[in-house]
Amino acid sequence: MEICMQKIGLIRDDINPKNTNLNLDIDWFVEYTNTDQEKINFNIVLKSCGNFNLNFKVEGIIKLDLFEEFIHDEVSQMVFYHACNVLMDMISITRESVHILSKKEYSNLDSEHF
Repeated sequence: MEICMQKIGLIRDDINPKNTNLNLDIDWFVEYTNTDQEKINFNIVLKSCGNFNLNFKVEGIIKLDLFEEFIHDEVSQMVFYHACNVLMDMISITRESVHILSKKEYSNLDSEHF
């Protein structure tokens, strides 16, 4: 089985929590289409239920091996596990940071380079 994440979206608050330990209570669901074929489309949505407000969505495809059976609960757990890993990485890279660009270093770049 191969799980391919094709589109990832994260919507989070502008305010970053000041606590270094982040505890998330997650509500989630997975929707599947084309479950009778070798390629199954899925959408998983994760929503936080605590004080750190975020919505996270992944769209992708599950490719089954020859004669492999689609077991809904097991596949959902795998998709959830991988989506949570990506979510934690996304939270980490979108935390508040400041980058100062000097005009001298970037004076030869125009808008098409960004």
